[in-house]
Amino acid sequence: MNTITESELIDFMKNDAVKQLNVTQTQNGKYRIDVKLNWKMGNWHLVTSRGKVRAWVSLDRLQKHIREKYDGKILKINLTLSKTVLLGDENDGDDTIF
Repeated sequence: MNTITESELIDFMKNDAVKQLNVTQTQNGKYRIDVKLNWKMGNWHLVTSRGKVRAWVSLDRLQKHIREKYDGKILKINLTLSKTVLLGDENDGDDTIF
């Protein structure tokens, strides 16, 4: 898995090195950012400083993050929704699939 940190992404955005942002909804209903760079092949997953994939609980929070962190540079963003989303507490055995 190719990964990119927040600070790297901010730097790449400032230098116009980002071709596209892909927002993907995971099965747990959260959203992650995958990045396509102008000069590297493949998708790069945005990760935290601890190396875990960065995720947001809502598109509203994600769009606010994008607007604030990336100097207002809004480029082409694709959204992919999960076919199934699990809702509920993972431990209660009472999950709902949509």
